[in-house]
Amino acid sequence: MSMAVVLLATYAMRTRFELVLVGDDEPFLRAAGEEALNEIAELERLLSRFRPDSDIGRINRFAAFESVRVDARTFRLLQQAKRLWEATEGAFDITLGTWRHSQKATSLADAIFLDEAAMTVRLADEGVRLDLGGIGKGYALERAANLLRSSGVESTFLHGGTSSVFAFGCDQNGEPWRVAIAHPVNGEPITTVTLSGCGLSVSATTPAEGRRTVDPQTGEPVRRTLLAAAVLPSPTEAEAWSTALLVSGEKGLTLFQRQCPTGWALVVSSDGQIERWEGEGMCVAFACHEPIDEAFPTVEIA
Repeated sequence: MSMAVVLLATYAMRTRFELVLVGDDEPFLRAAGEEALNEIAELERLLSRFRPDSDIGRINRFAAFESVRVDARTFRLLQQAKRLWEATEGAFDITLGTWRHSQKATSLADAIFLDEAAMTVRLADEGVRLDLGGIGKGYALERAANLLRSSGVESTFLHGGTSSVFAFGCDQNGEPWRVAIAHPVNGEPITTVTLSGCGLSVSATTPAEGRRTVDPQTGEPVRRTLLAAAVLPSPTEAEAWSTALLVSGEKGLTLFQRQCPTGWALVVSSDGQIERWEGEGMCVAFACHEPIDEAFPTVEIA
């Protein structure tokens, strides 16, 4: 019996999210996929810093003066972001603004106060601003994937802007989902990963196109790393770590090995050197310069 394939898409978080669902019941897959897309849209409503009525918009406007109550999903993500700031030794940072020059706050832990009992957020001073753009897509994919799994979907491939990917199960041919990571400058494939129940995130900086990631600890653009990729069971954590690896380069790779023993990571330095690390018992297989079948999705940093 041939398998049904349902393709769905939406625009959120300033990028295109796409879902590929595989199974034997097309109406069921479509309904489950629409529910997942609705969750992504709802998360944009909560997390966008460009919407004054979003949780993050209200935090940025009012939380320096009073506690701001937020949705539980926003609160949990802020908790996770603080943990990831600590795990990456500050290379992943959701704050913007001039707060680091303030005597009131010297770290992310000092800048954001979370009251779990009340589900409220306070900021240390007016100079603190939050931006979840470096983790929001991964979180949206994770929430969407959890909904799909809980509804009974067994095989799906999801991506947000092609740089954040999550997959479980198999494609319509019974083969595992494969993703090619392309070089940010010449577009040539660097490596191919096979995903099974885990997320892949790719972060890149392309100076010629004006794309720069800023090192949160120095305020200067990242120059020593062109591309960083991370694979972890959580696409939320994968997105945060790919950003941290782009900022920290080889130093970040050493830290990743210690903090994520079952993960996979790749770093391409500005001089073209490629460093990678594969943990034990992980959910990804890879082969450098493996031929790419055009039928499979490709992660490309444009």
